[in-house]
Amino acid sequence: MPDLLKRLASIAGAALILLPANADPAGDALALAVFERPANEGRVATMKFRMISSGGQERTREALMAHSDTGDMTRIGIFFTAPASIEGTAFLTHDADEGSDESWIYLPVTERTRRLPSSDRGDYFMGTDLTYGDIKDNFRFDPADWDFTSGGTVTVDGRTLERLDGTVKNDTVRAELNYASFSALIDPETLFPAEVTFTDAEGEALKRIEVLETEQVGGAWTAMRFNAENFQTGHRTEIHFEDMRHVPDIDEATFDPDILAYGVPDIG
Repeated sequence: MPDLLKRLASIAGAALILLPANADPAGDALALAVFERPANEGRVATMKFRMISSGGQERTREALMAHSDTGDMTRIGIFFTAPASIEGTAFLTHDADEGSDESWIYLPVTERTRRLPSSDRGDYFMGTDLTYGDIKDNFRFDPADWDFTSGGTVTVDGRTLERLDGTVKNDTVRAELNYASFSALIDPETLFPAEVTFTDAEGEALKRIEVLETEQVGGAWTAMRFNAENFQTGHRTEIHFEDMRHVPDIDEATFDPDILAYGVPDIG
């Protein structure tokens, strides 16, 4: 049994005496391992978007992505550089291990930075098939939002994966995320999902996100290429990163919401 699976079994066994009778220790253990997936101190890349409508029309976008993890705080900044119509638009999120999470968006057309409430987590991000919550969660599933169930080990195209299912904890989370449930196939080596399918708030099949390529950056796994497809609209989004690099000492000002209006930061 791989080391990860041994660790999950150990966590699940210990959890048996701590969880309510209807809990799933194996599911909780796998979800926790994914949620606590190791990250490097900082990374920077060019983020490229290709959006295709059901009729085949295409749009492209490009942004600078900066990601910082200091142990007690994870911060993500996405600063759009193209096309000209959205250049200068920026999204920023701060996820604290303790305390509330915060997100902001800056729109040049309004010349103001707006703090996004939790109720906006289910809104779609810049015309893509990813929500603000998807961007913020970064292929993790917050135990505060979901109840988990393990589906055991499955084999897909010769790969051994762990199935993890989740249902929203309550109607408040359902309304915020605009999801009712998910089913994910987790790669036990990287702790990234190879695939996640979501249902909408009414429980109808909504979309699938596929992670097509992962790579170690600064000693930590990160997704380099992934697609999202909306079953209900036929729209899909393809995202990949270029020039991904480990930058452990990203300037704190990069993630300051008060200076989003100053434009794309210069990160060495």
